[in-house]
Order: sequence, then structure tokens, then C-alpha cells
Amino acid sequence: MMKEQLIREVDALAEELEALSQKLYDHPEVAFEEHRACEWLSEYLENKGFEVERQAGGVDTAFYAKLPGQDATPKVAFLAEYDALPKIGHGCGHNLIAAASVGAGIALSRCLDGIEGSMVIVGTPAEEGGGGKIMLLNAGIFDDVSAALMFHPSSRTVVGNDALGRIKFTVEFFGKTAHASGSPEDGVNALDAVVAFFSSIGLLRQQLKNEARIHGIITHGGDAPNVIPDYTAAAMYVRALDPAYLDDVYAKLDNCANGAALATGTEVKITPNPMRYAPRKRSFELERLCRTHMEALGLTVQEPKPGKLGSTDLGNLSQKVPAIHPMIAIMDEDIPGHSVAMAEATLSPRGREVMLTAAKILALTAYDYLTSPEIQHSVAQEFQQT
Repeated sequence: MMKEQLIREVDALAEELEALSQKLYDHPEVAFEEHRACEWLSEYLENKGFEVERQAGGVDTAFYAKLPGQDATPKVAFLAEYDALPKIGHGCGHNLIAAASVGAGIALSRCLDGIEGSMVIVGTPAEEGGGGKIMLLNAGIFDDVSAALMFHPSSRTVVGNDALGRIKFTVEFFGKTAHASGSPEDGVNALDAVVAFFSSIGLLRQQLKNEARIHGIITHGGDAPNVIPDYTAAAMYVRALDPAYLDDVYAKLDNCANGAALATGTEVKITPNPMRYAPRKRSFELERLCRTHMEALGLTVQEPKPGKLGSTDLGNLSQKVPAIHPMIAIMDEDIPGHSVAMAEATLSPRGREVMLTAAKILALTAYDYLTSPEIQHSVAQEFQQT
């Protein structure tokens, strides 16, 4: 009966959640600039009876919402992401993620009478490269959380998937300007250095394991074609599933950069971003529980495609707290993520239906977890042993 009530509670929120998702879509904000999104979500939760701490963990666009007087353990956390991509907007579907997590939390909040435990909704900004969850984790926001739940829209429906660890870094080369035609011999070409760096990476890939991913862009390549550039820069990502191998590949990229500098007579500066994303530690016990609700609600769960992996700051949280991150298809498989087409799919009838289905799945999974000491024990035992 209570599970049926959870489903009804989500359905009753449908119009409001769709409007919230639409609002986030219409006003996309990139990492750490999600001021309106954070405020809209906070106000909405306050209107539903939650106490909301803004600037949670010292992060300007984060929030922590709980029911008044409820802090008991075990405690589940619904994670709301709401940052958008530059120029693309919500091409990763975070408008749906936020609405689904908020909907799941509100629905569950109305079904907690007599249950030992509590739930919170955490607004986690800057997943797209900023590491908001890492900052909140370091600030102690998740210290008393027993399980963390969120969903992600996708082109496939899977209950769980691996995620790669990731190091984000910049490479800068410093040379000497000269007239590119009149006196090129007097210059030290920083553009040659960054081109040599990327060429070295291309050759390096042949010797890497399949799990490794390297990609980057030249963020500054010079200022005029008739001037030998004295400064160039690149923004880089390197990813791998195994943390030790990630370090190994990063060291090779360091050699590529220093070799390019040596070959061109430039100076090089390599700056890693401190927000390093960890690989995801999967909670198979929670995933099995989640899968039962996915299938009960009519979803056909697929197997992950080998090699189709990204990175997320949920990886860091999953190393400390059992977490799930099911993916649910809102579009056909030929539509890529991080695209305008995916952003548009979040507003489709299918996208809106998936948002509500995801809210139900998260609420039902959390309810089962909170009401079953056996499930709590099996989840904790697996987590401690892996």
C-alpha cells in the first residue's frame, strides 16, 4: 500500500516537476553559476515543508534540504544536479535529474511515518567539470549519509555502469615573439610546442590500454598569423578506470609536454586541477534493488555498452557512500549525449515521462532501503568488502 502511495505522490507532483524542469531548461546556468536554479529548487522545497540550508558546505550554489527535526540514521540522500553545458544548455539532462530527485524526496517525505531513518535532498552543483560533490564531501555534508541516489537520462536504460577516473589539467607553453616573415629565426614558437604536444599524444595512444581516454583543446594558439606566438595553452582531460593506471598515463602526458618544450626551445607549465574525479564504486546490492523497481514500472533494462564510459564527481562520493546512478533512455541510441538534440529530448513527452518514472524508482528504492534492516546490512557489508 505504501509503495502505491509513493507512486501516487509522484504523479500528483507531475505538473509542478515538469514546470520546474522547463524552467531550468529555459535558464541554463553553467558550473558554479547556478544561482537561479539553486534558489528555485530551494524555494520549491521550502514550500513543500523542507528546511533548506543554502550555500551548503560553503559552496555558493549548493543546498541541503531536510524535514524539520528529522536527522535519524540510516539516512538516504537524493542528489540533484542542475548545471548546464556552455552553449549547449541542458544537453546532459540535468534539468530532469534535479526534478526527479526533488520529486522523489517530496514523495518519500510523505511516507516516512513510523520509519526509523530519514532522508535529505542535496543540491550538488558543477558536476560538469567543477566537482561540486567533491567539495560537499570534503565539507562533511555526506558524513552521516548511508546511501546516495540519483538517476541520469541517456540513450540506453541500464541500472549501473562504471565511470572513469579523470584528471583535468592545463598545459601552457612560453616562447618569444618575432615577425613570422621578416625574422622568424628570432622567435621561439609556442604554437609549434602545443602542436608537437598534441602530435605526441596521438602517437602515445597506440601504446595505451583501451580504458584510457585523452582529449583536449587548444585554448590559446596565438594572436596574429604574422607573429610567432610567444604563448599557447591547452585544456586537457585524461581518464582511466584504474587509479594507478590513470597516474601512469598522466605521467606520460607530462613527458609529452616536456618533450615538446625541449624540442621547440619553449618553457612549459603543467597545472593539474585539484578536483580529481575518482572511478565509480558500484553498489551491486543497491543496483539489484533499483532494478526490481525499474522492471516493475515497465522499463526494459539493458546491459551497458563496453567502452562507453564517462566520468562524474559521483565517483568520489561512491568511494565513501554506497550510491546508485541508473540511466534511463529518453532518446534513440543514435543521439549523442552533450548535444542540443539531447537537450531537446528532455522536453519531449518521453523525457517528461522518464523524469516521473525515475522519481518513482528512486523513491521506491529509498523506501525499501529505509524499511529493511536486512537490505541495509547487505548494502553495508558489500561496500565494506569491496
